[in-house]
Amino acid sequence: MRSAAFAGVLAVALAACATEATTDETGAEESGGSESCRIAIDNGSGTGFPYPNAGANGIIDKAEELGCEVIAHLDGKSDVQTEAANVQNIIAQEPDGVIIIPANAAEAGRFVDQMTEAGIKVVSFHSIIGADRAIDDVYPSLSSLVIENETGVGAMVGEAMMESVPEGGPIGLVLGAPGYAENTLRVEEFRAVTEGTFEIVAEQPGGWVADQGQTACASMLNANPGIVGFYAISDDMAVGCQQAVDAVGSSAVVWGVGGAQLGIDSIAAGGMDGTVCYKPYDGGARAMEELKKAIDDDSYGTGELVFYDTPVITAENVDECEPQW
Repeated sequence: MRSAAFAGVLAVALAACATEATTDETGAEESGGSESCRIAIDNGSGTGFPYPNAGANGIIDKAEELGCEVIAHLDGKSDVQTEAANVQNIIAQEPDGVIIIPANAAEAGRFVDQMTEAGIKVVSFHSIIGADRAIDDVYPSLSSLVIENETGVGAMVGEAMMESVPEGGPIGLVLGAPGYAENTLRVEEFRAVTEGTFEIVAEQPGGWVADQGQTACASMLNANPGIVGFYAISDDMAVGCQQAVDAVGSSAVVWGVGGAQLGIDSIAAGGMDGTVCYKPYDGGARAMEELKKAIDDDSYGTGELVFYDTPVITAENVDECEPQW
């Protein structure tokens, strides 16, 4: 997330549907580049959300550096039907390549197929494409998937939490909005590595935002006051969860994912216990680099998986994560 999700990852801002154009959808204003390649951004998650917006900024800046023109940056507003219309708009403009940040991973496969069938190279940023796919099972129509290690992050958080609460006990999970692959990916290895130490007694959706994260944790604490820790799969939700913990005087530890400004500020102030530092701007730039390679080199292939470094952050090394969203 859509920290995604991603964290993730969910509010509405710049309206940019298939039949509308704004100054930051025309391309020339954003790229300032030459016409050595023409690319589009299908921002299905929505330009109003910090994470995908930071990723899109990284894409746009790297496109300019590489001499590529961004001919469209369309806002899917986290709505599959809006994104479907945007994809048809993009195909009609015949770009060389597209970077997709989909609203719904399960639905996005058909969009990727439609674009690749039109001869367009497609790279996915921050989101697995297709339903129930493992992170290393990259959707075959994609040139590449540029993503954080969304599976490994759960193990990283789980191991860190066990270090801080070695005696174990009951814990709660705060998931993102329904339909996001991160709800499974960021949790499956967490469950595996903490089995026998922590017992997951409750899990609730937090919608990727702080107020819903706070509500979720308050509800779980009310039903299970002995909870010793929470794992929220995005920093924004974790910040809200920390507020719920503080409100009742609980000593539960709170961990997030994402390296968001809210999360890093909370850790620095003695609130949240930790996070994993994602870098959406850097990731978006890397996605653009991979797309340019795929456009320029017919031997690039398909199904490439590209990770970048995402360190664990606590109060001890909080200065090592400079928030990008």
